Amino acid sequence: MQDFRLRLQAYQANLSDKEQQLAHFLLDHQDAVSHMTISELSHETGISTATISRFAKNLDFSNFQALKIALVSPSTPASSLFAEISPHDSATTMAHKIFNSNIDALKATQASLSEASLNQATDLIIQAQNFGIYGLGASNIVALDGYHKFLRTPVNVNYASDYHMQLMNITRLNQHDVALIVSHSGENHDALELARIAHKHHVPIIAITSSANSHLAKVAKVTFLSIAEESQYRTEALHALIAQMSLMDTLFMLTAIKTDSQTAAVFDDIRQEIERTRA
Repeated sequence: MQDFRLRLQAYQANLSDKEQQLAHFLLDHQDAVSHMTISELSHETGISTATISRFAKNLDFSNFQALKIALVSPSTPASSLFAEISPHDSATTMAHKIFNSNIDALKATQASLSEASLNQATDLIIQAQNFGIYGLGASNIVALDGYHKFLRTPVNVNYASDYHMQLMNITRLNQHDVALIVSHSGENHDALELARIAHKHHVPIIAITSSANSHLAKVAKVTFLSIAEESQYRTEALHALIAQMSLMDTLFMLTAIKTDSQTAAVFDDIRQEIERTRA
């Protein structure tokens, strides 16, 4: 994910006030900063070189020089990402902005994907004896969607909508299983408790979250980022849902393709039973 704005969107949740101040300056002066040394930037902003260096590392850049390269790399124009809806917009204009905003969220999320993470997560799912999917609140919708999809594969998938049932379910997993936890913030207390239990039982965790430096992301073996931005009428969490569902759909399709013959047999059995009930 080379685009500086997208990287900032994924990591900004846990930045300090000084780092947030620096981020705004960088966004407003990208070309100028690309020609500055770290000392010159420090003088211009009144922010210490140590804080600037730490900011670059917190955004997962190797150093300040890598951050500068990202600043001048081709990026998505700011005006096209997550357009704000106005009460004065016509109904069709509002609809277009909503559709375009969802498309932007998908493109931003797609830009954060890596071949290695996709293959690693898929292999964990396929090799697992049990695959548990967990989510709370709006994230529970994504978990249910994943459960509905993975039932069509040979993977032994588990899901529960009730939090206490989720706690019971994840407690029974072990190192031969895998847990996928969906949490927009990656800081939800209940989601982190699920992650704590999984970690205690040596269960590898796949995380879907919008915060790359969240506590959930830090304990996960594989993390997928759903890039979203809060607007006046839509919270980040709601905005991220379509991206999270697309990530879940991607993992399902990769699993289905890698287990092609087995998935086809399971799918045929399910389809026949459903068709029989409709007769």
